[in-house]
Amino acid sequence: MNRRIAPPQPFAPVDSTETATALARGSAVAFWIWAAVGLMQAGLVWFQGDAAHQDVRGATTGFMIFFAGFAAVLGWMQQRKPNRILPVFGLAWALYELSALSVGLMVGAPMAAPGLPGWSIALAAAAMVLCLLLHIGGLRGAAKLAHGGLKA
Repeated sequence: MNRRIAPPQPFAPVDSTETATALARGSAVAFWIWAAVGLMQAGLVWFQGDAAHQDVRGATTGFMIFFAGFAAVLGWMQQRKPNRILPVFGLAWALYELSALSVGLMVGAPMAAPGLPGWSIALAAAAMVLCLLLHIGGLRGAAKLAHGGLKA
């Protein structure tokens, strides 16, 4: 299979500079996936939000757009110069989001902003799991670049 189109494998052995760089840049892809899901949910809140929460719709949408932009900038930074700090931050962020989603499921709390359809919450949860895996691979690749003396 062509390595350019091969999917990232976060638990594969990191034995070369190319593999380490590809894994480290996989963390950038995770941030961009996060940004895309955030923008999708912002659009859903804006256009299909619950009528009972009309007064906070703008603030909720703005908050989601801000975090989507923040994730996109972090992805750009990781793509330009892979490092270990951003995958650790992304890993912690993904774990927090998944744990908040899990606790919400256990106690019956609302899963997201009022008015979001269930499929968007399921899509966001699947994206969080994918981002978690990509950040694990990104951390492994960036650590290999840093400890192995390899340059991206």
